[in-house]
Amino acid sequence: MIYFDNSATTLQKPIEVANAVYNSISSQKYGNPSRGSHDFSINALRGLYKTRFEIAKLFSIDEPLNIALTSNVTTGLNLVIRSLLNNTDHVISTDSEHNSVLRPLYQFQSRGGQVSFLKIDLKGNIILDELKKSLKKNTKALIITQASNVSGIATDIERVFDFCLENNLILIIDGAQGAGNLSLKFKGREFPRTVYAFTGHKSLYGPQGTGGLIFVGDIVLKSVFSGGSGINSFSRTQPDILPDIFEYGTQNVHSNAGLFEGVKYINETGIENIERNLYKLTKYFYDSVKNIDGVILYNDFSSRMAPIVSLNFKHYSSSELSDILWNKYEIATRPGSHCAPKYHESMGTRERGMVRFSFSTFNTFEEVDEAVNILRRL
Repeated sequence: MIYFDNSATTLQKPIEVANAVYNSISSQKYGNPSRGSHDFSINALRGLYKTRFEIAKLFSIDEPLNIALTSNVTTGLNLVIRSLLNNTDHVISTDSEHNSVLRPLYQFQSRGGQVSFLKIDLKGNIILDELKKSLKKNTKALIITQASNVSGIATDIERVFDFCLENNLILIIDGAQGAGNLSLKFKGREFPRTVYAFTGHKSLYGPQGTGGLIFVGDIVLKSVFSGGSGINSFSRTQPDILPDIFEYGTQNVHSNAGLFEGVKYINETGIENIERNLYKLTKYFYDSVKNIDGVILYNDFSSRMAPIVSLNFKHYSSSELSDILWNKYEIATRPGSHCAPKYHESMGTRERGMVRFSFSTFNTFEEVDEAVNILRRL
C-alpha cells in the first residue's frame, strides 16, 4: 500500500504519537485539567502546557498561553471568525480557500457582513495585486490560506504581513496545509495582529481531534461558546483571557499528548529540513509525470509549495482514476473538489475535479517511482 493522501490526514505517524495517547489513558495519571489541586488534575494541566510549549517552539511564539487548543482547524476558524467580526465589517478573502473558511464567511454575509474574494490566475496563484483595490473603509481583516489544499501553492505570507501592517488589518491564516510542511516563524520582523489556525492530524502528525489557534499581537476577542472553565465559576460569562476564552469544557488531554509527540518530531527533524526534503520529493513527482501523455497539470511549480500535486489523466474522471489507483494498485489519493469549490470553478474543474497526490516525510522516492510507472502504463 502507498499512501498519498496526507493532505487529508497523515496515516503514517511517529510511533511515539500512538504510544503517548495510549499511555496517557493506561497510566491513569491524567485527570481533568483546572478541576482540582490533586496530582491527576495538575498532570493534565501540565500535559496541555507541554503541548503548547512544543507548538510555541515550532512557530517561535514567546508565550505558550497565547495558543488555544481546539478540536481541529475548522473549529478554530469558526471560533475566531465569529469572535472577531461584527455584522457591519468587511473582510477580504480569496478564491483559493477551503470550505472551513468559505462557509463561515457565507454565514457572516448572511448576517450582513461584507466579503471580497481575490481571484486566482490560470496557474492557481492568488492575485495579490488585487488586495489594495479590495480595501474599504470598514475592512477589518484578511483571511487567507497559507497554502492551497488543491494546488499546494504557498501564499506570499511576507507580502500579506506587510499589507496588513500598512492597513491596520487583522490577519487570519488558515494553516491547515502549512503547519508542519512550511517554515513560519513569528520572530525577526514586525507582524500585524495575526491569528494562525492549525490542525494537528495532518502534517503535525498528531491524532485526529486536535488543532489550535495562535495569537500574535494585541487582539480584542469576544467569547463564542461558553461553559465550564475551571476558574471564575461565579461569573456569568466565559473568561476573556487566552487560552480560556476558546477552551470551554474539558480539553482533549489524551489526544493532545499525542500531538505533543507529533510536533516534537517536527522540531527534532527541523521544519526547514522537512520543507526542503518534501519540496524535492514533490518536485520529483511533478517532473516525472508532467511529460506523460494524457497528464493534465494545473500549475508550473514555480513558487514555494506545500507537498501537493493535483492532476487529471486522459479521459478519466478524477473519481475513476483515483478508484483505479486504489482498487488495482493500492495507491491512496484524493479525487473530487477537495472542499474548495471556488478554486475548482476558477480552474474549470467543477464537474471533473482533480486527483490530488499529497506527500509526507514517511513517503519515499521509490513510492513515487511506482506511482509514476503505473500512470505510464494506464
